[in-house]
Amino acid sequence: MAKKKPKCVIDYKTHMCGVDTADQYLAHYPFIRKTVKWPKRVFFYLLQCCLFNSYVTFSKNNPNSRKSFLDFMPDITENLIHTSDAVSLSSSDESQGSSRTSTPTPTKRAPKNDPPPGRLDGKLKNHKLVHIPPTKNDKTPTRKC
Repeated sequence: MAKKKPKCVIDYKTHMCGVDTADQYLAHYPFIRKTVKWPKRVFFYLLQCCLFNSYVTFSKNNPNSRKSFLDFMPDITENLIHTSDAVSLSSSDESQGSSRTSTPTPTKRAPKNDPPPGRLDGKLKNHKLVHIPPTKNDKTPTRKC
């Protein structure tokens, strides 16, 4: 004898299939971290929903593409960054007028500091464990790398 499902379960399964799929994708790659401020959580959840919606649109428009959601996220963020750079440059050109030729002004950022060679390169052979003997005041001394 087959059991009948309640009507609410049947309605849920017929109308909520897309939401369940989206929740599954978003659960695999969460943006939301533990935070006290709820506006941040809402912002990052909505941002992730927007990324997923753009991924679904991309997948439907490019059926031959085998790009996963994980591979899609860095690509779209890179494109957004480059687009925002181009928009900021063009808006500064418009504000100065069409008769002037503008040169791009450097951004007020700190110079990029590259890590020293050998740092965080995965060569664990170069890192040696050295015992630091305890002192009179410090039973468990530590040293910064």
